[in-house]
Amino acid sequence: MKNNQTLYAAGLLGVLALLYFFTQTGEIDTKTIDSDMFTVEKDAITEVELKNPNVSLVMTKDETGWKLDDYPVDTVKMNQFLDLFSELTPDRLITKNSEKHINYEVPNDGVRFLAKSADSKELLNLVIGKQGANYQETFVREIASDMVYAVKSSLSQYKNKSQRDFWDRSIARIDVNQINEVSFLGEINYTLKRDGGAWTYNGELVDFDKTTDMLRPLENLTASNFADIIGAENTPYLEIKLKYEDGSTTDLTCYLKDANGALLLIKVSGNDKIFEFSKSSLNRYKKQLSDLTTDPQPET
Repeated sequence: MKNNQTLYAAGLLGVLALLYFFTQTGEIDTKTIDSDMFTVEKDAITEVELKNPNVSLVMTKDETGWKLDDYPVDTVKMNQFLDLFSELTPDRLITKNSEKHINYEVPNDGVRFLAKSADSKELLNLVIGKQGANYQETFVREIASDMVYAVKSSLSQYKNKSQRDFWDRSIARIDVNQINEVSFLGEINYTLKRDGGAWTYNGELVDFDKTTDMLRPLENLTASNFADIIGAENTPYLEIKLKYEDGSTTDLTCYLKDANGALLLIKVSGNDKIFEFSKSSLNRYKKQLSDLTTDPQPET
């Protein structure tokens, strides 16, 4: 009888030891989890801080949209970012032992996500930890809690973001319908002028639709990245000078990033950013007069 009691006691201790191990390592969850504990109303967020040991990114929302360091943020990327963090779903409790925070990369000085409302109320304040072994979850912890949870989202992509990853890469806001003069100064130099429903090429009448179609991509010039500086080694390649009906102007000055490379560096008047852009994308503007003249009517 005594031996049986000893065996029962040993078995019970073993079960308890396994239960403690699994609870602390995330294999099972012994408490009910509120699936909405990290959920916030996306539209209520007006300020977001994403902080890592190297940089602190503070994005704010006003009537014109989101900005980072007083520069527009890419709308699509920002929506994806907010959708992800406003709908986090905890899958299971990993540990409530603060000594294990470092194991899951959620110490107090770890990567932080902080969302605030218009009245500066904290809506969500998370430490973003390492990615789970299945690559479909991330370990997170509310800054005011010791409990570490696995959420069903891959958040690690945001742990080392910089300003350039969020900034809007649109090179310029151009409405082709408002252009009344544009000059291309580079390998081929010419000026297009619009007077009502007619375009001219260095004073010669050209086809209206051909000219408008050629100019239309100017409305959607999107950079591949941002650059730091334009140096003496970056030689001029092309200058595009635009004038609009309201009297305003836009100048785009393009430089070769590398002498024989495929990228340009573009500086836009009134903008302190330097954009990287594909050189081949501007080949469409190397036009001769004959390229834009009206096609002859077929003989009947």
